[in-house]
Amino acid sequence: MSKKTFSAAPKPKQQPTDDQILAFERGGAGHDTTQVAKPVAKSVPDEPTKRLSLDLPASMHTRFKTACSATDRKMVGELQAYIEARTQELEDEAGITRK
Repeated sequence: MSKKTFSAAPKPKQQPTDDQILAFERGGAGHDTTQVAKPVAKSVPDEPTKRLSLDLPASMHTRFKTACSATDRKMVGELQAYIEARTQELEDEAGITRK
């Protein structure tokens, strides 16, 4: 068996200045600098939820996921908005009124 050697983590060649540290803290990793308006699905916060499983062809799932990601939207939010709109259409067609 060969013997393994470990060395200390490499140190930066030059220490960052206070201004560089402050600039990183204000706009570095983990800090979003843009605000994107996102559609909000209607939901009642105190209402219990139910899980829905959906089988899709892999290509359709990939297209949907890519389109949502490209427009900075969540897949679940888009599905909820679609289901809400389609449910309203079906209720209108069936003559169902909700209070």
